[in-house]
Amino acid sequence: MKVDNWEHYYSVRPVFMGKIIDSHAHIGRHDNRNYSKSDLDIFVKSELPNKDSVEKMIVSNLDVLHGIKDEFEGNKAALETFKDSKSYALLASCNPKDGDISKIEKLFKEYPNDFVGLKFHSDIQQLNLADKRYEPYMKFASDNNLPCLFHSQVNTFQDGKVNPGVRHISDPESIYTLAKKYPKTPVVMAHLGAGWREAHDKATDILVESIKKGDANLYADVSWVDIDDAQTHIVNAIKRLKGIGDKDWTYGDQSCRLMFGTDAPLARFQGNDAIKTYTDFIERIKTSIRNDKDLMPEADKIIDDLFYNNAKKLYLTKKQTPTTEQPPRSKYKALLWALAAAIAVISGITIYKSKHSDSKR
Repeated sequence: MKVDNWEHYYSVRPVFMGKIIDSHAHIGRHDNRNYSKSDLDIFVKSELPNKDSVEKMIVSNLDVLHGIKDEFEGNKAALETFKDSKSYALLASCNPKDGDISKIEKLFKEYPNDFVGLKFHSDIQQLNLADKRYEPYMKFASDNNLPCLFHSQVNTFQDGKVNPGVRHISDPESIYTLAKKYPKTPVVMAHLGAGWREAHDKATDILVESIKKGDANLYADVSWVDIDDAQTHIVNAIKRLKGIGDKDWTYGDQSCRLMFGTDAPLARFQGNDAIKTYTDFIERIKTSIRNDKDLMPEADKIIDDLFYNNAKKLYLTKKQTPTTEQPPRSKYKALLWALAAAIAVISGITIYKSKHSDSKR
């Protein structure tokens, strides 16, 4: 579609009314509160005031992250909570500090199609991302093509500037270092670095660096992005991932690596104003994308991708796990007989040619 005046096009066209996948939501206990399915249902049960619809939320259980429940029972309990609703998908929460990969292995063995990835929160568990206890979990994710969502957070001063002297335990640099050990495994930096202002720029820098170097498969979600200036950080990230303004960019459109999320129902997304705050957050982001002169011509696609398609592709599209099983012995025998027959034929031809050649001498 050719449009000569995009400003006029968006001024007369409905701006919202779209499908949403919220890629970051929770149930369980946190900060002396217990969050349940009903705290999330308010977002998915009805149409939002701006006519958007939350078609699915991707949820993890805080009880497992806090060690209140173990990795099998806690994730199984979450599965029971949401089993009758198609509006939710589950990440298996992991606790490398106190847990055991065998619990996650058992979970996926008994429920092979019910979890769409793994969730980690090094900040809650105070477990450095360089700790070897993460390795069996990451190997399991790598072997089973599972995306891994990590809480990310940059240490900043009160004015939002990055504190270069202190690296937060969940710093995006540490996540990047871990992700490089498993370069094909999708690793999502939640909150685009959190920590406000410059923290989001740092996370975006690391995301762009990983693309240029091709040494990790990093993504990010925008949950907890500074709500007072979210549009600036998110638009900036989209433009960086598209290479806008980077004359040396040769990596195509990488904005598929950014997804909408909220961290609902925590903090600002609870209470009487939860729906209003949720809707305002969405509208700020969509409006800022439509108003940016660089993004305006493809704003519809960018919005659909950020709020729906990117998360659907990463979390909800069935991935084929490479098989490592050996073929049955009967197949081996058939292969060996075929190989032996081929060798015999080649040998016979060689002998015949040799004798035929000698007879001519």
